[in-house]
Amino acid sequence: DVLDALQVPLVATSSHAAQPLHEVALPRPCAWVFGHEGQGVDADLLDRCALTVRIPQPGGEESLNVAAAAAICLYESARQ
Repeated sequence: DVLDALQVPLVATSSHAAQPLHEVALPRPCAWVFGHEGQGVDADLLDRCALTVRIPQPGGEESLNVAAAAAICLYESARQ
């Protein structure tokens, strides 16, 4: 796979991940993996990820629209 050859780590989002996005040192560069709003990232793909993070959501919401999740994660990547 191209990302493996380039040694670009995969970073996935999951509502079940232990590490909150804002507390993690993100690798640079990285390739983000976003899953379906209800089902999340496929388990086989999740196993290939170097890091899995969650986006904290006050109020107990389980998922975000994928565009909103991507915007939050890309902002955090740029911030770091």
